[in-house]
Amino acid sequence: MSDLIAVTGNLTSAPERRELSNGVVMATFGLASTERRLENGTWTDVHTNYYDVAVFRRLAEHALASLQRGQRVIVMGKLKVRKWDSNGHSGVTVDLEASALGPDLKFGVASFVRDAAATSSSAAPQVGAGAQSGPAPQVGADAWATPGEAARALDSRPPLEAVEARTATVPAEDAAGAPPVDAPELVAAGAWGDDPTPF
Repeated sequence: MSDLIAVTGNLTSAPERRELSNGVVMATFGLASTERRLENGTWTDVHTNYYDVAVFRRLAEHALASLQRGQRVIVMGKLKVRKWDSNGHSGVTVDLEASALGPDLKFGVASFVRDAAATSSSAAPQVGAGAQSGPAPQVGADAWATPGEAARALDSRPPLEAVEARTATVPAEDAAGAPPVDAPELVAAGAWGDDPTPF
């Protein structure tokens, strides 16, 4: 059994890079998550939980390039509570092996940059809400911070109605998630890519 939890909190230390004996990249950092309560019209800190977070492989590389001490993040992963005893002192450490990690947008803005390896591995055309038509827009580093009409002009995706009309004509999948045999044009076009979900 593994306990999956989601925690929001602030980094108590910058991510530290480590390399395991098998060559796998690992990043570790501290995370503090404080419960707050509204009492008599004033927010007060109730209790803080501390976690030792570990991330591996590509997620570790991204964390090392993206995160700094003090940033607010959302972490999802496996919870491990372990006892320790060293030099006559003992205690409990709460470890969190992260499977997903990102900024907490409740308290700020962020700009997403797709990893080149992820982009090249999904070269097949996509169908559905995430599909892009035409070349990718050339966007500056602050595109997500651009408000109003300027931001909508940067988005080359079709309106939701067009996506819904297009996905409504996609045939159903079989139990294994593969397209039906009577949809060879979708299979040949690679419409499903690596993801069997057509929308």
